[in-house]
Amino acid sequence: MKYRIAQILNNNVAIVHTRDNKQNIVMGRGVAFHKQKGDLIQEENVDKVFEIKDKNTVNDLTTLLANVPLDFVTTSYDLIDQVQTKYKFAVEPYIYVTLTTHLFGAYQRLIKNEEDVNYLPDLSDTYPIPYQIADDVITGFRNSLDISFPESEHKSIALHFINAHTSESINEDKNQTENDEIIKVVQDELNDYDRLLVHLKYFINRLNNNEPDSLPILEGMISEIENNYSQAWQIVQQIKELMQEKLQIKLSLSEQTYLTIHIQRLI
Repeated sequence: MKYRIAQILNNNVAIVHTRDNKQNIVMGRGVAFHKQKGDLIQEENVDKVFEIKDKNTVNDLTTLLANVPLDFVTTSYDLIDQVQTKYKFAVEPYIYVTLTTHLFGAYQRLIKNEEDVNYLPDLSDTYPIPYQIADDVITGFRNSLDISFPESEHKSIALHFINAHTSESINEDKNQTENDEIIKVVQDELNDYDRLLVHLKYFINRLNNNEPDSLPILEGMISEIENNYSQAWQIVQQIKELMQEKLQIKLSLSEQTYLTIHIQRLI
């Protein structure tokens, strides 16, 4: 089987056309190296095919791959796919980014021998399947990449799956309709919250690495955001002042814009 390139994200990742006129993401070491749009990729060079499940998939993955090695990403994505099938436990697409980001942070602490204290409660009696899933994820990383996460990570991984769980794999009960709607609202809020945390982590990484923020923001865009999202914009202005006062860090217009959009979604 061959894949025709629709867009190249980097040397290791490309968006390709499928036979049913949809698009998927293919990942593999050097799959798009020296290639361009319209070229073919051989199936044997592809390590992972990932379905584009929502409008955020491509942007999330691009941001993730800027900070996390390809083999770590493909291992995490594969394990998330496997446990969903094994346990019939459907999750929202955002977990691919949020869990991978969390685990890579845990791995970095591990190789630095930093103490990892987890104050999360043990909810295994209430949510046994997510804890079984966490065992599988930890075992998968040990087998695939020889990474042995500490016992404390079980609770964190389980919580990611608890938060991201959808009702797709649950037998519907008419009496549960109202409860399911409430759960969906909570899950949507957690989704937005997780996206905000992911953005903040990358923002902090840029500050730590002294990376400049060169993304241009049009004046008209600032005015539009300030007018339409006034409450969120005011919150960001308070954050900007605190960062300037406490940390001597100037928040760029692009960061102010992105934070406003994230906070608006939470509001």
